[in-house]
Amino acid sequence: MKPWYEIIPPHEDIRRGDFDEAVFAADLGDVAAGAAAPDYRDPYLFYKKTHLTQGLTHLLGRVHQTLSSGKGSSVVQIQTPFGGGKTHALVAIYHYLKHGEQIKELLPPGLELLSPKVAVVAGNHWDPIAGINSHGVARRTFWGEVAYQIGGKSGYQILRENDEARISPGKAKLREFLEAHQPFILLFDEILEYINRALDVRVKEKTKVSLGAQTFAFFQELTETVASIPQGMMVVTLPSSYLEDFGEQEEESLARLNKIFGRVESIETPVQGEEVYAVIRRRLFEVERLKQGEMRTVVQRYFQHYQQNRDDLPPKAPDVNYRQKMELAYPFHPDLIDILYEKWSTFPTFQRTRGVLRLLANVIEDLYQREIPLDVILPGDINMGHPPIRQEFLKHIGQEYEGVIGSDIAGHEAKAQALDATNRPWKHLAQRISTAVFFHSFSADDSERGISAPYIKLAVLRGDTIPAYVTDVLGKLSNTLWYLNSRADAYYFSRIPNLNRMILDKKELFNESFEPEMQAVIGKELGGKFRIYLWPESGDGIPDNRELKLVLLHPEDAGDQIPQWIERRGANFREYKNTLFFALADTAAFAKLKEDVKTVLALGEIEDEIKSGKSPLLEARRDEIQRRIRDLQRDYSYNVRRMYHAVRFGNRTIDLGQPVAGKEDLDGWYWQELTSSDVGAILTTLHYRTIVNKFMQDNERLSTAVLLDQFYKNPDLPVPAEQGVVARAIQLGIQDGAFGQVEIRDDEILWETLKFETNVLLDGVIFEPGVYLIVQEDCQSWLAKKAAEEQGAVVEGVVTPGDTTVAIEARDDEEGTKPEPTPPGEQVYRRIRLVIADIPASKIADVNRGILLPINRAIGDFKFTIEISVSSEEGISQTALEHQIKETIRQIGGRIVGEELD
Repeated sequence: MKPWYEIIPPHEDIRRGDFDEAVFAADLGDVAAGAAAPDYRDPYLFYKKTHLTQGLTHLLGRVHQTLSSGKGSSVVQIQTPFGGGKTHALVAIYHYLKHGEQIKELLPPGLELLSPKVAVVAGNHWDPIAGINSHGVARRTFWGEVAYQIGGKSGYQILRENDEARISPGKAKLREFLEAHQPFILLFDEILEYINRALDVRVKEKTKVSLGAQTFAFFQELTETVASIPQGMMVVTLPSSYLEDFGEQEEESLARLNKIFGRVESIETPVQGEEVYAVIRRRLFEVERLKQGEMRTVVQRYFQHYQQNRDDLPPKAPDVNYRQKMELAYPFHPDLIDILYEKWSTFPTFQRTRGVLRLLANVIEDLYQREIPLDVILPGDINMGHPPIRQEFLKHIGQEYEGVIGSDIAGHEAKAQALDATNRPWKHLAQRISTAVFFHSFSADDSERGISAPYIKLAVLRGDTIPAYVTDVLGKLSNTLWYLNSRADAYYFSRIPNLNRMILDKKELFNESFEPEMQAVIGKELGGKFRIYLWPESGDGIPDNRELKLVLLHPEDAGDQIPQWIERRGANFREYKNTLFFALADTAAFAKLKEDVKTVLALGEIEDEIKSGKSPLLEARRDEIQRRIRDLQRDYSYNVRRMYHAVRFGNRTIDLGQPVAGKEDLDGWYWQELTSSDVGAILTTLHYRTIVNKFMQDNERLSTAVLLDQFYKNPDLPVPAEQGVVARAIQLGIQDGAFGQVEIRDDEILWETLKFETNVLLDGVIFEPGVYLIVQEDCQSWLAKKAAEEQGAVVEGVVTPGDTTVAIEARDDEEGTKPEPTPPGEQVYRRIRLVIADIPASKIADVNRGILLPINRAIGDFKFTIEISVSSEEGISQTALEHQIKETIRQIGGRIVGEELD
């Protein structure tokens, strides 16, 4: 897309960068005196830069009709807001009647030239005390001036006595004078300003009659007189009081004038509605060079973008009428002009059309000089860093907003610009959004202040801008800028700092005292997988035992002392070096969490002040404060993981990467990673082959206590999650005959304690001095020797091949094996009946060893059938039943399908 200045160039003085702001300040007195700027003094240039609105065209037609034919209203009042084009309209009448030949080609069609007598009275040029003196004639009053301009020196003589006495001449005298000088037109501008000063001028000493009062009388008489003269006309300008900064006297004077003119006047408004777009375009741009086709292409592109994103924009944007409005306002976005007229013009000091023109001229001069290639000038494109533009706003809202702009919007340290600098893909979106919000933030009526998100998007969206992107950047601005406030759904700038600034002040209270709160935040993320040590100052407080320990280092601790902590505990060498895991803090993530914690503490302080009544003005912010606290606390879990995502153990450091999304504890996250097959730092299972291959290749016997300690002491080994992991491996190794467990005393093997190719309970795997694992060959050799020495069967019984059920009946036998005594106080069962199914035939020896022999030892000799059903006064202990009989059944794969205990 072509930039706007190639589609419609600004006037040459704007392109040169030397336009005079005075060209927008029309002064009827200067025009009549030939002292105005060329844009007003030169009739042709004036009309060339003037858009003939419907109201102005109608006004010129009425002047022509009244002065040429005597038809129509003779007294016309032009009433618009301050700077709304009143004086401009009088200058247009003046040049039409005084210099018609020079501008006839620029006049409205059918408007014939006239040569009436013209009197121009500009109240802002008058001194009520001294009056005006020229060509040897001194005039002290408006009536004296009218007589001089209409009738020359001779005409002045007719009203000279009244002028010198400063007494209004009355209707009869005025009629006689004016009827003789038809056709005539009287142009009065800024009369209210003159009258308010004239009220303090006494007509005669020691009287209460003022020149202002006589001037009121003169206008009363003049309006009635002119209204009755066929080819006489009077045009007067009055401001709209509801937009002017009047005191009590000014309001009263305006009310009297309105009453005077209201009896006979006809009110004209030179500029109405959307005509202002054309007025601005003609005053600022060379409209004859406008490339209509290219302009419509640009507008159509925007209109299509608005339709595609209609849900994100105000309802007016995708409407076809808005496209027409954009064409009228081009190269400005219509919203830019509308806000100036709808909000800024409500300030009494803001001149409506004149102020808008002056501001927009500065805007396009700045953009043109910087060669900013925009296709449309949006509200967000206003350069608040350009002094003339900034001052144009500040003079209406106060210089105190200079600091607001410099802090948040435009300037070397402006936060919006800083955000853009670190996010270049935004294309200055942060500054554009903040500028648009500032532009919408001011109105004489506070209820109109602010802008909603859809209008913010309308103020900054270009064809390549995604609406959701605007929402995202706006959220970041809300949490960054100091003076950006919000209420309901509207954002606005205010001198009162927002929560961000208040938080910043409060956060200083916690620069040195945030650590306890941060420790509490981290502590809530920890579970029970490890013994936790949070921010220890030394390794002395970390015990030396087999327990797995997670040490979270202080965020400012780089971990240089870790080797020393692993090696020593105080003055002693550390034995269990393989039990320490160190969590290292990420510096950047720590800074983020630190600021979040301090922010929550600061918000808590502010909330407490609200609750205590110390800050009643902040009551409206209570919900926002609570929301921000919730948002920050919601992110604690993720940010703690972002901070502690690296773990060091032994000589290794692993990075766990991005935090997990689940709700598991921080140490649960570590546990999952450290026990994974990829890392393998912590063992949850251990195969007995590892014990054989790593520890027993060159050893016929291995102390179980030494074996267990090796895992916890040697950093080159993975560490068991618990000692039961090693015990289970030994249990399975004994069961499968990979090795045996035996006791050795005084270097003598106690073979009767041997456990080999048998089921051993976990608590039967003993990690104590004197308990060893011995190699398979030694176990088999001893068992073979023992078998040769044994004689006879242990029990009598019948096993039918293929049976899956073994049933045994037993009874007391006085001649059998003597029962083992039952420990005192333990539960005993006088009768037991067990039905055991699905016992493999290959496990009959296990049935004998694990089921029958314990019963035999408990009650003596017995006979058995398919079921086990035993009764005995001595009884079988619960320990024997649960940990020997039932455990054996479970280990050999059997099932208890029936059970009766008594």
